[in-house]
Amino acid sequence: MANQSARAAFVEHRTYLRPAVDGGARLETKAASLDRQIGHQRYLWEEAKKAKYSYMKDAFEEVQTDIEALWSKILEIESLSRQFAGLGMEGLEDVADDLAKIPAVESELERLKHKRDAIVVAYDRLWQLTAEEEAELAELREIIRTRKGSLSGRVKWMAGTDVIRERPSAAFNCSFTDIRIPADIVDAFWLLLQGCGVGFRPQPGLLSGFGQRIEKVEFVASTRAGRGGQEKNTNTFNPETGEWRIVVGDSAKAWAKLAGTLMAKKYRAKKLVLDFSQLRPAGQRLRGYGWISSGWEPLRDGLKIIIDVMNNAAGRALDAIDILDIVNALGTVLSSRRSAQIALLDADHPDAERFAKAKDNYYPDRYWRGQSNNSLTFMRKPTIEELVRMFVSIQLSGEPGFYNMAHAKKRAPWADGCNPCAEIILPSKGFCNLVQIVMHRFNGDLPALHRAAYILARANYRQTCVSMRDGVLQTAWDDNNKLLRLCGVSPTGYVDWEYADNAEMLDGFKKVAVWAANSMADELGTPRPALVTQVQPNGTGSKAMGEDGDEIKEGAHQPKAEHIFNNVAVSIHDPLVKKALDAGYYVFDKPVGKDQQVTEKLIRFPVKYDQKGLTPVERVVNGVKETIFVDAEPAVVQLERYRTLMDHYVQHNCSITVAFEPHEVSEIVEWLDDWWDHFIGVSFLERPDVTKTAEQLGHPYLPQEVVAQSTYDAYVKNLKPLILDDDNSYDGVAIEDCATGACPVR
Repeated sequence: MANQSARAAFVEHRTYLRPAVDGGARLETKAASLDRQIGHQRYLWEEAKKAKYSYMKDAFEEVQTDIEALWSKILEIESLSRQFAGLGMEGLEDVADDLAKIPAVESELERLKHKRDAIVVAYDRLWQLTAEEEAELAELREIIRTRKGSLSGRVKWMAGTDVIRERPSAAFNCSFTDIRIPADIVDAFWLLLQGCGVGFRPQPGLLSGFGQRIEKVEFVASTRAGRGGQEKNTNTFNPETGEWRIVVGDSAKAWAKLAGTLMAKKYRAKKLVLDFSQLRPAGQRLRGYGWISSGWEPLRDGLKIIIDVMNNAAGRALDAIDILDIVNALGTVLSSRRSAQIALLDADHPDAERFAKAKDNYYPDRYWRGQSNNSLTFMRKPTIEELVRMFVSIQLSGEPGFYNMAHAKKRAPWADGCNPCAEIILPSKGFCNLVQIVMHRFNGDLPALHRAAYILARANYRQTCVSMRDGVLQTAWDDNNKLLRLCGVSPTGYVDWEYADNAEMLDGFKKVAVWAANSMADELGTPRPALVTQVQPNGTGSKAMGEDGDEIKEGAHQPKAEHIFNNVAVSIHDPLVKKALDAGYYVFDKPVGKDQQVTEKLIRFPVKYDQKGLTPVERVVNGVKETIFVDAEPAVVQLERYRTLMDHYVQHNCSITVAFEPHEVSEIVEWLDDWWDHFIGVSFLERPDVTKTAEQLGHPYLPQEVVAQSTYDAYVKNLKPLILDDDNSYDGVAIEDCATGACPVR
């Protein structure tokens, strides 16, 4: 196993390592992080086995009831005996028969106690993991340790915490729900507050604006310097004065229910007072979740947007764009990197045209609309003219995306939508559940690849063995999880796999993953998963597993180029700045606007990918001609890779970003027209000219700057090891998460 690359170590350290002690100042070690993940898998497995053998608990209760009945009988006889003996009454003979039965009753009591104890011993033996099962967990640990596979980002971050046991939804990266009633708004906000991305479909009809326009809105600031106050909301309305007052509780549950209250109550209010005085200040680390509180102001700002929408819709039903704005506004309350969203609307919906153009010139007046990727869904095949119009729009604003809902329903009749990166087909009230396997690191050892797929797919299934009944989410979330048991086994580093695009090998790999997930279900006596395989963009997860000279090509994508300088932003106060400078890394100010203060530094990380599949091109930099190897795959070649994966491996969807040049649009449209019945959805992004430098493009810098090998070698030869062992900063890493930029870091 090669050394982890500097960028990978940094991404892993800042993205997935938690405080060693909840609320403490030191971060855990990588070994401790692995312990958490495997410990969580052990917990899931044990709990699932307890559920399997729950009938033994019923038997225990039955025996215990019999024991208690016998004890009561003995005590009753002895009590009567004492009463009659004390009185010296001849009536004592009346209980003689019962007294004579006591030895037999006591014997039966002992027998039942032995039976009860035997049930306890047998139950404990059955739910505890066997040596073989512990060995399987050890294999899983080794796959993760050697960077050949990974659990989901949310599991890597939340595993082992009390939160993930109390609120299992915190372990899932993304979800999907229809938004049609106030409870759906509560669910969406609750999940966003936990860092779970939300796909949603506006369903106008039952949601409406305020009962009447509220002319006065007052926000009471929090001035707390320490911990927050009451955890629950207090809601009051004075019909005489028309004042509606909500004291906001200091908890995620209170915030989620606050959104529902604003949607559901139809008071004829003249004034709305939102009192944030109970909320903790910004900067405090949230126990359990592990991230930093942003204070009350982001909540206020998000609610301002929602109140404006509700006022503008006073006395009428909300339309699809109103609902879009409300859910987008909720996504601004936490960091946008934890609040990924995708919005879906049927292409034949009355609001479809407005929806498709919702992000045209949205910044800065409607900045919140940047929270979601917006896609039109099709239950029919679009015409060539429709496809051409959408590509014109995509070239102008990047949207709308388009999603073949008819084909999704063919694969999954219960399909309603997808997660923000669109790799998982979901019902309304469904979660995506992910694991990844690094394909090319098994080149030359196909049996080891299949074994790793077996181990990861079974771990993936165990992640479904939870209850979603957390006191906030509607019960449909739990019902759907238990009925469908959706899994999501994804390759990454796919294009460097020795058998990439080999239909027979993909079919075999798929069979292993499906068989493995099914085997776990069969062992536990629970439903087999409805779908198992998918391809996700896998941005952050792949970056965190990079090795010196072997960065992972993310998901099923080619990288931009063989050699890249990845300029990563950190705070100017970040201790890593000095560490990077001492190790010889180039560190520079992140450019800002005129008269703005510099708040971030950029650290230049060198990144090297395998040259396979890349194209040599020449360019001139500072008068010097140089050769660089870049991704120049035609769009149709990328789409053919998508089709191969969809036909021979994927049960959900293959989420990729197809880079294209304007002259390729007609070929793309022709391909879509020919192969629509094999297609669900991808992202389309006009290909940037990676042969040009930042200066040639007129930019102060590029997040990913393509360089020649000579430039790369000259930079890395002077670098020293970047020591992160004593790095205890809690600042996250500002790095793109996936090819679409949609999925959350954690």
